Amino acid sequence: MLVRQKRKLFTLRLFLTFFILFFFVCNFNHALMIKLSLKKLCIGADAIIFGEVKEIQSQWSLDGSIILTIVTLQIHETLKGKIYTDQVLIQYPGGEVGDLALQVEDTPSFRMDEEVLVFLKFIKNVKNIKHSPVIALSIFQPFSVFGAAQGKYSIDSRGIARKNGYTLVSKEKESDRSLHLSNLKAKIRNFLQNNSKKREKACEESKY
Repeated sequence: MLVRQKRKLFTLRLFLTFFILFFFVCNFNHALMIKLSLKKLCIGADAIIFGEVKEIQSQWSLDGSIILTIVTLQIHETLKGKIYTDQVLIQYPGGEVGDLALQVEDTPSFRMDEEVLVFLKFIKNVKNIKHSPVIALSIFQPFSVFGAAQGKYSIDSRGIARKNGYTLVSKEKESDRSLHLSNLKAKIRNFLQNNSKKREKACEESKY
């Protein structure tokens, strides 16, 4: 009887383990995002930076509630925004600290020495306990990625810029998901220039 009970318990545990894994994988694969066009990314971002990943570190937030990853990005070119240092910090939820790991769906991922083009939002309240100690103490401007995984292009050795790590709600094709870096930069500059002209025109018209 004891052997049978142990076998039943083992079978039950095995079934529960497979069920949990199946549930997790299904939910992960079906995480969907609403599309953000390149134009919306350009207008909504506080800064757009082309650079190279120099450091990646994960640590607990100041209040110990979440694991955060902090990327140090060496700036090669600033396409939007006023940055007064040669590096910026990018913080996003998830990472690994010791034996504990946290994976958050649809967040961007970075690799050491990777060249990237990112759309960023300022982290304004750096002393907030929900942020990491690095963000609270650093002299570099801290950012989050605007648009989550949609706000990060990875640049390969051939100069092709690609977005990965997310699935859209609609099945609409993304013409700007993969293109040459030079073309991507040209499109970004064009969007920003046209948006600037529209704002200037609106200001002029408001005077009359």
